[in-house]
Amino acid sequence: MKELLFSKDFHFKLKRDVEKSFCDFIEDLRDDFKRGFTTDVVDPDFLDQLSDIIQDECFNRYSPLKFYWLNLVDNIVYIIQLHEELLLEEDIDTEELTEIENELFNFWNDSELVESFLNFLNDGSPVIEASSNLLALLENQIIAFYVIHLSLYQQQFDDALMYLTIPELGDFENKLMLGDDHRCVKMKKISDTFPSLPLRFISPEKKTLSLEIDGKEASFTIENNSTPLIFEDLRLYVLASSDACEKRIEEFKKNILNSLNTIKKVAPHLYVTFKSFTHTIVPVDEKGIVSYSMQSLPGYSSINMFDRDQIDLMDDLLHENGHHYLNTFLNHQDLINEDDEKIYFSPWRKALRPVRGIYHATFTFFWGLELFYYLNLAIEKKLLSFAKEEKIKIKKRFLEEFYMLDYCRVDLNHAFKNKRINKEGQQLISMIYDKISVYKKEIHFISESLKALDTKTYDEVNALKNELSQTRAHYKLV
Repeated sequence: MKELLFSKDFHFKLKRDVEKSFCDFIEDLRDDFKRGFTTDVVDPDFLDQLSDIIQDECFNRYSPLKFYWLNLVDNIVYIIQLHEELLLEEDIDTEELTEIENELFNFWNDSELVESFLNFLNDGSPVIEASSNLLALLENQIIAFYVIHLSLYQQQFDDALMYLTIPELGDFENKLMLGDDHRCVKMKKISDTFPSLPLRFISPEKKTLSLEIDGKEASFTIENNSTPLIFEDLRLYVLASSDACEKRIEEFKKNILNSLNTIKKVAPHLYVTFKSFTHTIVPVDEKGIVSYSMQSLPGYSSINMFDRDQIDLMDDLLHENGHHYLNTFLNHQDLINEDDEKIYFSPWRKALRPVRGIYHATFTFFWGLELFYYLNLAIEKKLLSFAKEEKIKIKKRFLEEFYMLDYCRVDLNHAFKNKRINKEGQQLISMIYDKISVYKKEIHFISESLKALDTKTYDEVNALKNELSQTRAHYKLV
């Protein structure tokens, strides 16, 4: 069963399931508008525009950016439902949020507009009023994202259409990315409205885009798509997210190529899995950020490549790919029953987490364990040459991940028995633990080889092991 994890046929089926879910949702929206869907929650002009947009034949086929756009639409549909339900509520206690108001609060609090939302609340606005004030921004982003990334038509706007840039696509002050094919606009002059940009005109055919800057319309050329990094049969885009990234982009591409080459050499199954789910890397230069990705943006990995070595880079590439893999499941089926109760200790965060946090961490950190196991195997078989410090790091990271993942096994079994994880979710996580169980017999040998290299690091790993044992005794599950 665990072999399915690394099967490209299995990966292909998962992605086809997501594409089918996408197409089904598009058809449902088209049917809703044909039946005359209406609501007083959003602007009628927005509904008319959305009704026209959803008929665009481009949505007959899936792409990552179309999926992102559909997620924006799904969000506004969700907000509309909450607003309409709130209007039906009676005897609302103004001193305490209702369940629906809590849902509304949590949505905006987790959104990119959280700062504006909290400002409205601090000024005394009720949750529903603050939400209503922000709906116009969400409506605007839905239209603007379609116009900039998906539409093939020339469009002009008498009143500028505000677009909130998305750094996860490679947007920054001097560059705007467009479309799934990664065309770009390079801007010498920075808009004072950044990170929002006021769009006045766009023509994909004429390769022209105009923004309003300092009260005047400024035109820019839409440049051809970025050149992908080619590694055998893999086409991987590497998009700079700042001027500093731009200056080092060729260096970053070389480092990524070296990482993929090593991964393919020591663990071909990990390379196959990476190839299935990652198509774009966005190097970032932010202190405190290691790597991250978004469930609504399949295949895009934001990775800090400034203060990380080659071993870190391999780990980060596979870790974010693990998120894409898991999110591919979650984008078409449920694996866990969402529960905000924080009763499971996370060895990585050293804090109590809800089941979602533990489930995601287990699945994504597993890929590091797998990587470090095969890197260590390459050390023992002398397939690759590593410096002493690198050997120590590889062995340490394998042991750390093993002990932390092994710790979570009890919690995940508890979550399944208490119906926080469903049958499909348990089947997937069992594939992970079937693989982890195989490594148990390797622990003593790898520990001893680490001890021979560096007793201080060996002691640190043992300290972690003892700490986890004490933590298990402290946090007893009922």
